[in-house]
Amino acid sequence: MEFTIKPIGFVRNARKEIDDDHWGTVVSEIELSKDMREASLQGIIDFSHLEIIFYFNRVSDNKIQQGARHPRNNKSFPEVGIFAQRGKNRPNKLGLTTVELLDHQGRTLIVKGLDAIDGTPIMDIKPVMKEFLPKGEVKQPDWSLSIMEKYWD
Repeated sequence: MEFTIKPIGFVRNARKEIDDDHWGTVVSEIELSKDMREASLQGIIDFSHLEIIFYFNRVSDNKIQQGARHPRNNKSFPEVGIFAQRGKNRPNKLGLTTVELLDHQGRTLIVKGLDAIDGTPIMDIKPVMKEFLPKGEVKQPDWSLSIMEKYWD
């Protein structure tokens, strides 16, 4: 089964090139597509955080991973499947990040901590609600902690 989804908006920020780290201070605007109604954002300012689903449009199809690899191609990390890491070379090229909502101005959201470059298509926006967060302790391997050391700096 195949289907088509269209972007609901696009990212505007100063990050023009793909980079793996230092996303924590990045402030981005998410501007709705022309065919999206401004009313779709009504009430969103009442939330502190949003989940942003976006499309890695600059990842070429020949870079897609379906098996296992060393995260960031670092041989000191174990080989793990693409679904056991958050790399951009995913089969459907979808990214997901929780961001802080700073402001809402008409058709534009201003967010902090979105790890997507300028021009990235936004596929969906969802408000963060405590009830959808994990109920217990979050477990993750040591190699992932190493990767994330400078990610949000």
